[in-house]
Amino acid sequence: MNNKGVITRGMAILAALILIVVLAIVFTINLGKSTNVNKYKDFEKELVTGAQNYYVIKNLDIDEGEEKKITLKTLSSSNLVYSDLKDKCDGYVIITNEEDFSSDKYVLVYNAYIKCGKKYMTANYSEY
Repeated sequence: MNNKGVITRGMAILAALILIVVLAIVFTINLGKSTNVNKYKDFEKELVTGAQNYYVIKNLDIDEGEEKKITLKTLSSSNLVYSDLKDKCDGYVIITNEEDFSSDKYVLVYNAYIKCGKKYMTANYSEY
């Protein structure tokens, strides 16, 4: 008898297994990418915390509307950053004394920027 064009149960099981393996690989790759991004986002948060501590320790004075830049190198040499990314990335934190229009007071705003080779770079990172 000619079985041309007929899909057997074995072929269907094999196709389903191949599909499951391909989906598992795609899922694993995407999960790894989001984990890496989270690692860099956590490092940015660590830089902000380090800059906040540096501001207090050094008793910095930032006038209204002014900004100060604190480099990753400065935070690292002051032992305020501990992540292993400190040796793999360049970065800085900009501290800005901005007016909070809802309260008519000035507040300090901290923004961290990092560049880790070709793997990750914060939006608006600048080489200046």
